[in-house]
Amino acid sequence: MNPGQQPSVGNPWTEILKGRGFLVLDGGLASEIERRGVAIAGDPLWSARLLLDNPSLLEDIHLAYAQAGADILTTVTYQASLPGLTAAGLSAIESRAVLAKAVHLAQRVGARWAQSCGVKPPLVAASIGPYGAYLADGSEYSGAYTQDKATLRAFHEKRIEVLSESGADILACESIPSLAEGEVLLDLLAAYPHLPCWLSFTCRDALYVSHGESVAACLSMTADFPHVLTGVNCLHPRLVTPLMAAVLDSGGAAAQVVYANRGDTWISGRRSWDTSTGLDDDAYTACAMDWAQQGTLLIGGCCRTTPSTTARLAALSAALA
Repeated sequence: MNPGQQPSVGNPWTEILKGRGFLVLDGGLASEIERRGVAIAGDPLWSARLLLDNPSLLEDIHLAYAQAGADILTTVTYQASLPGLTAAGLSAIESRAVLAKAVHLAQRVGARWAQSCGVKPPLVAASIGPYGAYLADGSEYSGAYTQDKATLRAFHEKRIEVLSESGADILACESIPSLAEGEVLLDLLAAYPHLPCWLSFTCRDALYVSHGESVAACLSMTADFPHVLTGVNCLHPRLVTPLMAAVLDSGGAAAQVVYANRGDTWISGRRSWDTSTGLDDDAYTACAMDWAQQGTLLIGGCCRTTPSTTARLAALSAALA
């Protein structure tokens, strides 16, 4: 699709996006869990741990994002791979059930909120993290792990199958660091043309994804798969506009999905955040206006964005509709 072009008839995104400035994704989940006082750093399951230990807090966070105006709620399955769940002591059957539970929990919260307000419930996107998320070493921001496609396919295939059967409205493959892993995921998503999907990549700068391949090549890979949108996530919000300008200058397509982080910098030696590099909600929303004007269809937030960020994005989307 060209920048700003709406999906065509027969594309599952068509009806979802009809009449909207852009759809509003929710914001940070793991960072919101930590902001509410629950430590998950260092846990191999990360935010997915709450599916086992504290589902009520997850419900509260999903509700906060729904109340803020999110059109799409994302599950906490980013780091909940089947190998990761079985390594945590669950059986194969229990691991599949946890993935489905994440979807059903978000759907239940959205349905209750919608019923109380008399509005349409938010859609639920099943989060699918990269192989690096399973490794739990931050390598989704470098791609410094195997790029063997057979290995990556074996890792992703069953989880995508389980989530596609869970009732999720959308399959969201996110924080992908490399072209090779994106190609593997796209090949798997091609089997589900009835399901809206997206692929979003992490980036080292405005020209290259984290593993070093061209951003333009990654964003254009779904041209023959209209049910799969492409975009970027978990990068500094001020990097997105020059990134899209560079892609368009090279003849590529604008990012259809963007959800940046707040822009804070993690200081590993102090194990704390430097918030001086981050944007407040006003500045983040100003960036989002630029993305919307470039034709981005889904806009939200990633790490350290909050329900207040989502509320500002929802107001912007309504103003542009």
